[in-house]
Amino acid sequence: MPGRITLAVAALVAALLFVAAFICARAAHASNCAATSVGFVPLIDLGAGTYHGFPGGLYPGATNVRPPAHDSAGLAIARAIVPLDTLGNPDPANGRIVLISIGMSNATQEFSTFVPLAASDPGRNPRLNVIDCAEGGQATQDIRTAGAPYWDTVAARLRAHGSAPLQAQVAWIKEARRSPTEPFPASADSLTNDLGTIVRILHAKLPNLRIAYLTSRIYAGYATGVSTLNPEPYAYESGFAVRWLIGAQIAGVDSLAFDPAHGPVQSPWLSWGPYLWADGLNPRSDGLVWHCADFVSDGTHPSTSGRTVVADSLLAFFHRESTSMPWFVSHATVSVEEHSTGTGIAVAPNPGLAAIDIAFTPERGSPWRLEILDLGGRRVRALARGAGEAAPLARRWAGRDDAGQTVRAGI
Repeated sequence: MPGRITLAVAALVAALLFVAAFICARAAHASNCAATSVGFVPLIDLGAGTYHGFPGGLYPGATNVRPPAHDSAGLAIARAIVPLDTLGNPDPANGRIVLISIGMSNATQEFSTFVPLAASDPGRNPRLNVIDCAEGGQATQDIRTAGAPYWDTVAARLRAHGSAPLQAQVAWIKEARRSPTEPFPASADSLTNDLGTIVRILHAKLPNLRIAYLTSRIYAGYATGVSTLNPEPYAYESGFAVRWLIGAQIAGVDSLAFDPAHGPVQSPWLSWGPYLWADGLNPRSDGLVWHCADFVSDGTHPSTSGRTVVADSLLAFFHRESTSMPWFVSHATVSVEEHSTGTGIAVAPNPGLAAIDIAFTPERGSPWRLEILDLGGRRVRALARGAGEAAPLARRWAGRDDAGQTVRAGI
């Protein structure tokens, strides 16, 4: 009997030690929720300011606005996108416009949340198919060669959804280098080079891919001391990598040529998708913040709420981006509806994640009302009404409905 007691006590001690070790292991891998800011300025707010001597903005010239020539080229391409059959031939009756994702774990987690959101969107073009082709564990080092297994996965995903490589016309790309160690700007240069190789592979593998939107990483401050996968400052600096790649195409670099009138095509037309880096709980100019709860325990990958932020932002982006509206949005819908003959409505910022300012001039003597509607045409917020003042007016909407609740993106 004493021996049995000794064994029982020993087993209990071992179990307690196991539980303690398990708790310690979990604690060691918990997000660093104290890292609510790293002090960097988002590219959209940095402007003419600099980071290690490099200016901000999403495009050359420290601006967030696409250069006119590049913008016009993108619009022309977007307007030429039509439904294709699986052999890549135009088929307006039965064909599809296929939008895919390309990238690593964060990309597939976020885009797979976006897919059902887009599928249920009443404003989506009914000829549009949205297919998640990103895959976990596939950093740029894994997919930057044409023979990488990842590209077989992309083709298989397309076929599994009744599509084919010749049917894909638009891609959303979100990628990163695994466990980077180089200092800036070398680390961002390496990512730029990898992304350049990847978009050229995309053109070779998916020859009808006309447009690629790129998004850099979201905040990774909560990974500080927890994960070396892709912590700060690399997540922030990935924005410069995307900026430099797009800037190189704008500058006319031959290896990124997209216009057959200017030489052999090497790449789709490149532009920014939604820029989603914000300094933790420090709000950027449009109000975006990242909470620790928006990430899983490694502080790197998004939780359900983090995935939803990205998915909502993607939906809002595709509805408001001038080069996506021709093919993403149903032709039966419009972004702004004006019932009077007054001056057109101006909205800024567009898109916006927080408060937006709406400026307009009603027609003299004509009653008017200003309402915020969702994509299904349902009223979200009644802002103002009047009897026909012929003077410039402005109203601000703070992103809340009539009940005072914050609304999601896609309004």
